[in-house]
Amino acid sequence: MFCIFYYNIPVHSTSKDGATDYVWEPNKFYSRWTEGFGYGRTNNEGYYDYKKYKKSDNVDILVMGSSHMEAAQIQQNKSTSGLLDNMLKDYYVYNIGISGHTFITCVSNLEAAITKYNPNKYIIIETNTVTFSDSDLNNALNNSVEEIPSYDGGVIGILQQNQLLRLLYHQAESFLNLENEGDIIPNSQTNFDTNFNLLNQLFIKMQEKAEKNNIKIIIMYHPSTTLNKDGSLNLSSENENIEEFSKLCKENGIYFLDMSDRFREEYEKNYILPYGFSNTSVGTGHLNKYGHEMIAEELYKLIKEEK
Repeated sequence: MFCIFYYNIPVHSTSKDGATDYVWEPNKFYSRWTEGFGYGRTNNEGYYDYKKYKKSDNVDILVMGSSHMEAAQIQQNKSTSGLLDNMLKDYYVYNIGISGHTFITCVSNLEAAITKYNPNKYIIIETNTVTFSDSDLNNALNNSVEEIPSYDGGVIGILQQNQLLRLLYHQAESFLNLENEGDIIPNSQTNFDTNFNLLNQLFIKMQEKAEKNNIKIIIMYHPSTTLNKDGSLNLSSENENIEEFSKLCKENGIYFLDMSDRFREEYEKNYILPYGFSNTSVGTGHLNKYGHEMIAEELYKLIKEEK
């Protein structure tokens, strides 16, 4: 009974359509209290969107991203996509954000996602970094990004369905990583710089797909946060090539939403941080309900201005 509520997640299997690398078990109850207090049901496709999807649905805005957009740590309707769907009454917002899917993964799956969902207005791609290695960019350009594997068959698949074993595995993994938790290096402080020539080629490729389907791409960037001993705020965007990235987006007709200013404003005025929960560390981990609210509001402003 404890496992059912504390850490009860579905088993995932390889996606057949390629819009994401994998999907969770459809129509399955989930609950995660290891970080935040999130619970709900996967939809009929195996995503954490609170709506069921039908081929006849007229998707206006498709949201792609990582576990931040998946938002398993909060109530389903409080996620960025859920809030945006409620704000934009005339638009149908559908969320296929899923754990482990980086910006590079999403770009790799972009064509398949467009083919399946055929969005009418926008595709929103979430990222928490604008720093990429040459190998990542080349893999995305050459359609050779390594897929996230699924172990839903055989003995491993059977073991994954036992929630007690899943929880023990999660706890063991957390314990082994405990020594290094304070030394996690933000994505922005890797030992390489973004190759903007390669990134430009990737943007051109992305934009060609978007223009072919008469839609617009929005890249939403949310920097990680850390607090200094004096209480001041650090954003990972301070160490990244934001200006160059933003300029390249504009040159290729891609909208770029940088959440840095909004995150800083909320902290300095209201002492609100976009990450962290009452049962975890302050300012770290996944986006909390405040982070999702900030992002949804800024996306709403951008879309309304362009409408």
